[in-house]
Amino acid sequence: MIAITVKFLGGLRQEMGMASTTLSLPDNATVADLLNQLLALGLDLDEQKNIAVINQTGLSQVPPDRLVTPDDEVMVFPHISGGCCTSGII
Repeated sequence: MIAITVKFLGGLRQEMGMASTTLSLPDNATVADLLNQLLALGLDLDEQKNIAVINQTGLSQVPPDRLVTPDDEVMVFPHISGGCCTSGII
């Protein structure tokens, strides 16, 4: 078994009731296995709601068969929208 720490950022920290958790995954666990564990925690990983990253790369951009290691940094945070660039001044 390997232990993976998942950090929750922003408002998701309050929603989850914790700043982080440790997941136990089997040896040779993949990104797909990690994703399943995150979903089992009740996280809504629709990218319009929350974003999951592994080593600063979006989980959806990492091959699902990539092996997960204890050194991987996993974070989940709410999707944040930016402001508008029009000020009305030309």
